[in-house]
Amino acid sequence: MADKTFTQALNDLQNAATEIGRQATTLEDSLKLFEQGMKEAEFCRKILDEADQKITVYEKEAADA
Repeated sequence: MADKTFTQALNDLQNAATEIGRQATTLEDSLKLFEQGMKEAEFCRKILDEADQKITVYEKEAADA
């Protein structure tokens, strides 16, 4: 997942959620999709946390300048 972008991971997460919502999806498939979606969500959260930390540093540097 290291070479995946935030947008790709978010799209994969949205696709997993859509598939889980389909009535034709089996419980087993839904569980696999849920697990994959949780990985995608964690990946997105990590990227957002890193971006938030960078913004905080930039804001502090700008305030100190």
